[in-house]
This record gives sequence, structure tokens and C-alpha cells, in this order.
Amino acid sequence: MVLKQALNNNIFGTVLVILLVVAIGACTTVYKKEGTDGFRRLLPGYITDSIYLWPGNPFSAAKANTGRYLFYDRRMSVNQSKSCASCHAPVFSFTDSYRRSIGALGDNVQHNARALVNIVFNRYLTAADSTLHFPEQQIDNPMFHDQPAELGWKGNEETIIARLRKDSFYRSQLPRLFPDDRDPFTTSNLQQCISSFIKTIVAVDAPYDRYAYLKDSTALTTAQLNGMRLFFSDRLHCSACHGGINFSQPALRSANGEPAYYQNTGLYNINGTGNYPAGDQGLFELTKRPADKGRFLVPTLRNLAFTAPYLHNGSAESLEEVVTIYENGGRNTAAGDMKGDGRRNPHKNPLVSGFVITPREKKDLIGFLMALSDSAVCNNPQYANPFTKDETQH
Repeated sequence: MVLKQALNNNIFGTVLVILLVVAIGACTTVYKKEGTDGFRRLLPGYITDSIYLWPGNPFSAAKANTGRYLFYDRRMSVNQSKSCASCHAPVFSFTDSYRRSIGALGDNVQHNARALVNIVFNRYLTAADSTLHFPEQQIDNPMFHDQPAELGWKGNEETIIARLRKDSFYRSQLPRLFPDDRDPFTTSNLQQCISSFIKTIVAVDAPYDRYAYLKDSTALTTAQLNGMRLFFSDRLHCSACHGGINFSQPALRSANGEPAYYQNTGLYNINGTGNYPAGDQGLFELTKRPADKGRFLVPTLRNLAFTAPYLHNGSAESLEEVVTIYENGGRNTAAGDMKGDGRRNPHKNPLVSGFVITPREKKDLIGFLMALSDSAVCNNPQYANPFTKDETQH
């Protein structure tokens, strides 16, 4: 019902589509730097949250359009088997429905693919690295990581760029986008284009948005309203970690007064030691501070209707399973290599202490979470594969 409602009442989503058509569809002739103000014009006026645009990559619609081609181009991988869209498909709200994505060489990557919606509102981007604040920085991971390889660029840059250089579209666009470069076919320029496209993937026309921002009292059902009250209640504490436009900004503060974007939610406590799986212990892998074991980036709750499985490693198949973990105050793994009672993890956020909830309330809460989904983002033609079916790039 939520999805049907989103499709039937997508007035402001249509406005956003029109704005993107104007901005991106005409970009074959517009090659100017539009900057923050230009990007702001792509957003509905009721969205006033901060946006994060890297100063080294001034936004332009033309750059985003070229980035859309690169995003779907399988020639971007070492063996032409994968594109960015292979792990971030529109039908799954730019995830891929796998617990962990599969790289170009057939290996599972470390984490569940994160949805690429609304990343322009995010100050942090990855599950366990607090040093990356812009997609222009983060994109090095899928391109150059080699343990395991994702796109497989490491050591193969010249081969991949030479392949792209043969394409007439890229030969036409890149010199116009980067007129000061003697050779515009650089890794950095390709990354700027892809990053510019990703930033335009905006989902802000969910039933909740129409209720909260446009004051449409009919946008949420009675059950969803009950779920919303539970979500924002002191009894469940959901909103203590899931605030802001993306429902990913914690109200909790770290020692330096900043929002505590990385949290341990008691998913593991291997052998009662406080450990998470080896090599995947969250922020600890970066900081080496024991208190950071099991701390992962608070995820967005946007478009949960399309992004199962859930959690940083895709280990929860359904929202019912996720809510049950919080209901129990963590996850108790009774057997196997992961054996341990996450409810007793010493590094766990103390707010994840469990709560009592009835089956009816749990259903209402999940109904509200589903009402944070903007179905239009999954079929918006401005985000779709630009290659025709008889082309080989995707």
C-alpha cells in the first residue's frame, strides 16, 4: 500500500524529475560550473538540510550526465564484467539485493552495498572509515581496492582508460568538461563525473515527506502514524540514532561534541570478548581503539522497501529481524564461529538495551519505516541506464 501511495501521490517527485530533465537532459550544450546554488535548484524548496559538495569538483549537470554513462559502463572494470550499477541498481534503490556484493573477479566484497540515495546530505559515507566525506574520495575504494578487487583498477589504469578513450561520446564530452586539461582522460576526471551523477540521486518524496513537510494529513495511514509515534518515542529510542533528512544523523554526541555517527549495536560479542568478526570490526580497523570495536556507520532508513538484506554485512534478511535484534537489546549467536551474546557486548551503545513491543506495534513500526521509501527513485528515467539494449556496455 505504501508503494502504491507513493506512486499515486508523487507530485513533488514529478517536480524533481522535471528539474533534473531540464538540468541534465540539456547538458550536451551546457558546460558551465553551477556549484552549490545550481545543485540546490535540483531539490524541493522544503529541503533545507546541509549538502556536502567537494570544492574540487564544482557541480554541473553536463558532468553528471557523462557520469551517468560511466556509472553504467562495464568497460569501467578490468574484465568488462561489472559496472558501478552492477552493485548499485536502481530497482534496488541503488543497492544489489545481495548480502555482500560480488567483485569483477568473483570475490565477495567486505560489506553490504549501501544505497546511493541522498548521499549529498551525508557527512560520512562508508561503514567503517570515518575519513571519507565525499564520493570523490570514497570512489577510490571500488576502483582500486584489490583485497578483494571490485572493479579491478589497481595496476590496470592505462588499459581501462585506453578502452574508454576509444568511445566517441567520451571523446566528445571530456574535453568540453575539462577544457584546461591537456589530456582530459584521467582517473580523477572520470571520478568527478561519476560522483556528480551519484549526487543527483535524491529520494525525498516518500509518504513521510508529504506528511511532515507538505502537511498532507492523508499521506500516512493510522497504523503508520502509530509506528511514527513509536519511532520517535523515548521508549524505543530509534530517533536517537536515526535523525535528519536521511534518518541517519545521531542525536548522540561523541567526546568532541560531534554527532556519534558510528555505533555498536550488539550484533556480535565473539566468545564474550567484545569482538566482531576478524577483519570486520568496524571503526576499530581504522583507529585501533578497543572502544571502537563493532562501531559501524549509522545507516540511512530511506528506501528500506527496496534495500534488503540489512545491516553492514547483510546478515538480517528482513526488517522484522532487525527490529527483533533491537527489541532483544542485541543479537545472541548461540553456535558457530560467531558464538557470543551481543546483548552483553561491553562496547555496545547503552541505548540498545531492549524494549517490550507487541506484535501489533511491531507491525506498525515497520509500516512507518516502509513509509520512508520513495519508489520514484527506482524508475526515474534520469537515473536509468543510458545505453540501449543492443549496446554492450551494460
